[in-house]
Amino acid sequence: MSPQFVDFDADGKLDIVAGIFDGSPHLSRGTDKGFGAPEQILDRDGRRIVLDQFWNFDTKKWDRATRKAGEPLQLGGGHATSAIAWDWDGDGDLDLLLGDHASDHVYLRRNEGTAQVPAFGKDNEELQAGGAPLLVPGTVATLRVLDWNGDGKPDLLASGMGDAFQDGPGGGVYVFLNTGDATTVLGAPITLVPRSTKSDDQPTRPDAGLYADAFDLDGDGDLDLVVGGYSHWTPKGAALDEAQQQRVAVLQVAIATQEARLQQLQAEVVAAHDKARVGLDEEQANKKYSELYKARQPERSEIQKQLQAGKAELDSLVPAVRRESFVWYYENLAGRTAR
Repeated sequence: MSPQFVDFDADGKLDIVAGIFDGSPHLSRGTDKGFGAPEQILDRDGRRIVLDQFWNFDTKKWDRATRKAGEPLQLGGGHATSAIAWDWDGDGDLDLLLGDHASDHVYLRRNEGTAQVPAFGKDNEELQAGGAPLLVPGTVATLRVLDWNGDGKPDLLASGMGDAFQDGPGGGVYVFLNTGDATTVLGAPITLVPRSTKSDDQPTRPDAGLYADAFDLDGDGDLDLVVGGYSHWTPKGAALDEAQQQRVAVLQVAIATQEARLQQLQAEVVAAHDKARVGLDEEQANKKYSELYKARQPERSEIQKQLQAGKAELDSLVPAVRRESFVWYYENLAGRTAR
């Protein structure tokens, strides 16, 4: 999730900080021979830094953070956490900013140690922007620190994930200008790329999973945007005659029936597994599930084959939504507003 090159431990070598799908920020330390293996970034007590949902490597399942009475609650709700290191409070060491994939919020973990030996607190502090909770519409995909308006202060660039697979609103790109002096004070969001409605008939913009960064690509002294992401569009189809319309109706019924049958097959496998796993340990239960799933695979494969053929024919008559990743360049025509 949006890796950042930064000297995390002030040893003169660039490291990589990144949030990943398991719900925790990770660090790959830079060495004279390259980057080391990723390691979880821990708090001052040696515990994983999480917002809420995370992959529990001990139990091998998705879990949620809990706290004993009197300990701070973990905020947030998504496991695809974005992470960057930034000296938020101006005390000379790097803190952590965590973007929540589920709630649109961004949280702060303060570094209570030193620049050389970070020790992060246990609180997830909700960031403010313009006097209100900092929200990135469409859930957080990317966080970047840069001087957007050229006033010498680091600002926050953020982009949204949006609805990645369905027809819900897409993501956008926003900048939060730093109005503070010794410490960071963020203003209300400025929209650079508005959220998408996914209503185009060709790929014209990033719609979901927006990963934004800024550079002076044209050398004119201001920062331009580079945004990677998925475009969603529905090609225009041709007018259908009566026979084609009837064929579309037949195909739609067949596809719905086949999809329902696949769901029923899976439910039958789960039900059979629930009955067969009684008295088995976890390893034996997993093996039994694999056996039951494999036994139904020929039937599943035949349905999937028919389903694929039906969808291909339907798409030739009524084009389906397309989804493909691209990279877009947005030239900054306004210039920097402050120097």
